[in-house]
Amino acid sequence: MIIENNQYPVVIQAYQPSGASDLFVAEQVIYNQAEADSFTSRYTGLLIKARKPYDSELNTTIDYTTTQRRRSGNAAWLLLLVLVLVALVVAGFTTGWIQRNTGITLQ
Repeated sequence: MIIENNQYPVVIQAYQPSGASDLFVAEQVIYNQAEADSFTSRYTGLLIKARKPYDSELNTTIDYTTTQRRRSGNAAWLLLLVLVLVALVVAGFTTGWIQRNTGITLQ
């Protein structure tokens, strides 16, 4: 697929022909012939269509929304703390330290 220099940017699309309709596979906005050649070689054997891009496809918008910080580290610290506490309780009961200090007697 050869595109003239005055036609860039162009949107090229790859379709898989099947029966009465074509199934959409991929789309890319290209700005030079090298990108067009790469796209067509990547989707060899598929139907390739080209069109002019819409204004919304060329204008990049900056997303100023804030994202919530990940808090996956909190769960790890909580799990570690619980494991240490369980280990201390098990060690306290096996050595008899908890029974002596709390006055628990097993009969």
